[in-house]
Amino acid sequence: ASLSGILYDYEDSVAFSNYNALTATARRRLHSGVSLGGTYVYSHSIDNSSSIGGNGGTGLTIAQNWQDLLAEESNSSFDIRHQLSGNFLYELPFGPDTHLLTSGWLGHGLAGLSISGNFDFATGEPLTPNFASNIQDVARGSTGSLRPDRVPGVSLTQGGGSIRNWFNKGAFASPAAVYGTASRFSIPGPGTVSFNASLSKTIRFAETRTLEMRATSDNVFNTVQYSGVNASLGTASYGQVITAAGMRQFSFVARLRY
Repeated sequence: ASLSGILYDYEDSVAFSNYNALTATARRRLHSGVSLGGTYVYSHSIDNSSSIGGNGGTGLTIAQNWQDLLAEESNSSFDIRHQLSGNFLYELPFGPDTHLLTSGWLGHGLAGLSISGNFDFATGEPLTPNFASNIQDVARGSTGSLRPDRVPGVSLTQGGGSIRNWFNKGAFASPAAVYGTASRFSIPGPGTVSFNASLSKTIRFAETRTLEMRATSDNVFNTVQYSGVNASLGTASYGQVITAAGMRQFSFVARLRY
């Protein structure tokens, strides 16, 4: 029987990865009702395959040219160069045994109030330039693994950063040969701007009975967070932001402890 036209994926344990990071952490323990902590990470991850078994999405696992695996060396799909994250807590100084409004109905009403939250600011995960559908790619049975050519001397970011032009589309061109010269994950992706906060109040009824009420807001400032960019050369939305993360959300929880 002839094997002509049969396509299959071949997997081999030949990938490599290299991760280096510098971490700095600062923390103020709870004092006078204030607690604050933050961690900054500067890192760089390099590999030639960022996932196993084809589960990493377009072009993450299947090599463009299996006879030249060194050409797959690039940033990892999860490479985040800068990240600052942390949390905070502020117990409002109202009510008995505090500094302000130590008596009266207003002081008792504001007693036990606290504001807390967390934040995360980071550069984005990189994107891989590719072809959405190419005759050679389809014939190989690995759609999305072929990459365009990188145009020498053209900036990736010049004129970019907007919804319709997240990166400089002129930095890539159709390949002169079968395999393009552009690297995997060479396009800077949208960063992360996350700020969540909660307002809570604790009311004590007895020695072991308390009522805790908490109102929480995710994405407090309703910051538009881009989450997807089309990096497929030749498509109608090439270079455009196509998806966004969730809008601001509120939730309320009441918990009785006894």
